[in-house]
Amino acid sequence: MPFMRSRNPFILCAGLLLLGGGCQRDVVHAYRVPKEAAPTPTASTAGTTATGANLAWQAPAHWQEQPAGGMRQGSFTVPGTDGATADLSIIAFPGAAGGLADNLNRWRGQLALPTLPAAEVEAGVRHLDTPAFHIDFVDYAGNADGVPTRILGAIIDHGGRSWFFKLMGPDALVAGEREAFLAFLQTVTAAP
Repeated sequence: MPFMRSRNPFILCAGLLLLGGGCQRDVVHAYRVPKEAAPTPTASTAGTTATGANLAWQAPAHWQEQPAGGMRQGSFTVPGTDGATADLSIIAFPGAAGGLADNLNRWRGQLALPTLPAAEVEAGVRHLDTPAFHIDFVDYAGNADGVPTRILGAIIDHGGRSWFFKLMGPDALVAGEREAFLAFLQTVTAAP
C-alpha cells in the first residue's frame, strides 16, 4: 500500500501526532464550597412581616416562616396538633398565568376534585376587596393520596403578575386556619 511506504517523514509524524493526541486523559478536579446558611425563621407575637419582590404581608405569629426559593416568593409552615402541618406558598407568575379557571382547576386536581367548566369554577370564587387589592378567594376540600385535604387559595393581580397564595394541608387544620388566612390576606400590600 502506498500509505505504508510513504517516504515523507512529515506526513508520518503528523499522522502519529494526531493518533496519539486523542489518548490524553482529561483531569477532573473536585472542589468543596461551603453551603450558605439558611435564613433563620422568624416569629414574634406580632407575626412575621415579609416581602416578596413587590408585595409585603404580615403573617400570624404562629406561622413559621421558611426560606423562600425557587418559584416561591414567600413560604410558611402552619403547625397543628399531633405534629400535623400545612404549607403556605406564595408564588408569582407573569401575566394571567393561564387564567383563573385553569389555575383553580389545577388546585381542584390536587384534591382529586373534578375539573369544571370555567363558568362553574368562576361562580364558586369569593371576591374580597382590601384597601390595596381585589382578591379572588377559594376554599376547596377533597383528598390528596386518600387523606382529607383542604386548600385555601387566593389570587391577586399586581405588577403585571398573578400572585398565588395557597394554604394546603390536613382538612381540619386548614379549615381551622381559615380566619387567620383571610386576616393574612388583608395585610397584603404593595411593597415600597
